Amino acid sequence: MLHVGHDAHAWHYRVEASGAHYFVKVREMRNARDVAASACRHLYEAGVPHIVAPLRSQASSLAVREGGYSLMVYPLIDGATGMESALTEAQWRVLGSFLKQVHASSLPSDLTQLVATETYRPAELDLISQIDQAVSRRNAGEPAAFWTARRDEILALAARTEELGRELARLALPRVLCHADLHTNNVMIDRDGELWVIDWDEPTRAPKERDLMFVVGGIRAGLVEPHETARFFEGYGEMDLNSLALTYYRHAWAVQDIGSYAEQVFLAPGLGAASRADAARCLRLLFEPGAIVEIARESS
Repeated sequence: MLHVGHDAHAWHYRVEASGAHYFVKVREMRNARDVAASACRHLYEAGVPHIVAPLRSQASSLAVREGGYSLMVYPLIDGATGMESALTEAQWRVLGSFLKQVHASSLPSDLTQLVATETYRPAELDLISQIDQAVSRRNAGEPAAFWTARRDEILALAARTEELGRELARLALPRVLCHADLHTNNVMIDRDGELWVIDWDEPTRAPKERDLMFVVGGIRAGLVEPHETARFFEGYGEMDLNSLALTYYRHAWAVQDIGSYAEQVFLAPGLGAASRADAARCLRLLFEPGAIVEIARESS
């Protein structure tokens, strides 16, 4: 089993079969990502490069279902992520060119109707309210004390996110197909220096800033330097960025991460102690200097 990512609803394995190595992702059926897999595979088959897409089974399906679980198999990229090994200037250009192709891509009409569309209101806003109620009822232990200490800041961030979302929705910006999780931990560099984009679990039709937020300032200080952003746009092409959209998506990302980690801490009784402790640690990290909460707050 591979301990990668922070998705509490997925398990990852490295598998060897007939001399080849594969990456296997397992989910409970209720958290299956069939639409996302189909969108990813469509882009791959349409010739968009650098995509790690799920392989088809002998029955030509992208997922195999067994015992209440959905299993997908991917080629295994043997290398390091862009967070583990910084991208070169050439690789930043490649990433920019790649994302431009994704944003210019279209999906078949039936798939377009199924892919998520930006609502400008993260689901985690409701989750934060549930978590706050749960903490107020229980209010025991260090994680609860941390939440209580940060409560006013968290609720203000959530309220500001909702306000920004309403403002952005009124602009009716054009929507493009977005990866929606394009931080450098989802960019792999193989042993030959080839760049690959992984983790297509959340493709979304949204303004282009949904993806560009990750390379314009990034989601953590020092993760993407200004000269790297410049190289990226040499590949992507010059364009006007909507500052309101960037601000909204930074807030939305902070809310998403707070909700996701706090849910594991406070609302997932079946989660193991080690996983819960790791989620609590990740929650605290969001509020450190240079982390996404500070970035969101300073962008308002």
